[in-house]
Amino acid sequence: MGKFKDEGDPALALAEECAEVIQVITKINRFKGQWHEIPPGKDKSRWDELYSEMMDVFYQWHRLLEEYDNVHDEPEPPDYTQ
Repeated sequence: MGKFKDEGDPALALAEECAEVIQVITKINRFKGQWHEIPPGKDKSRWDELYSEMMDVFYQWHRLLEEYDNVHDEPEPPDYTQ
């Protein structure tokens, strides 16, 4: 994920990481590859790429949860409907 993993909107970062997971999965089908193969120009297997991207998804998910929790730590507004 790199040095910019904590930059920007966590929701957008999560969406981007999800797209990268989709890319790994669809490329294996598109190119009729195997999970254990190392694609041309890459230094790790498709499985290792998928694992790495999934860890990035989980990281961004936790960033988003933290942001949500920080926003929702405030007391609930009064219920004026009664």
